[in-house]
Amino acid sequence: MALWKFMDFHSEANNNLIEEWYSKLDAQAKADFDTTLRNLSISPDWRGMKEFKHLGRKGLCEIRFKTANVQHRAAGFFGPGDHTFSIFVGAKKKQRVYDPPDAFELALKRRDGLKQGKGSLRERIL
Repeated sequence: MALWKFMDFHSEANNNLIEEWYSKLDAQAKADFDTTLRNLSISPDWRGMKEFKHLGRKGLCEIRFKTANVQHRAAGFFGPGDHTFSIFVGAKKKQRVYDPPDAFELALKRRDGLKQGKGSLRERIL
């Protein structure tokens, strides 16, 4: 049984921006992302898990997975509410270079916009 739920960020135009990122992943990367979310969803405490890292920038965190030597990141924040993690940006990472290059700034910008009523969060079905 899941202990955690995940939320996807939707733009003001109601586009699910996380699903758009996900749809561009290859089949194995999609499977790896799904497995990573399922593993996190049943883990009471994410501290120390290789799939998760707190980045320390205004609460920003990343969910991490790797497929065929390509690192992927889903950046977001805890909340709203308990046992909820909201994903604001999906990205690829190669060494210290992210695609999109401003992934973390974009996540912060989207969260700030959400607080002003720009966009919405909807639960991701695992």
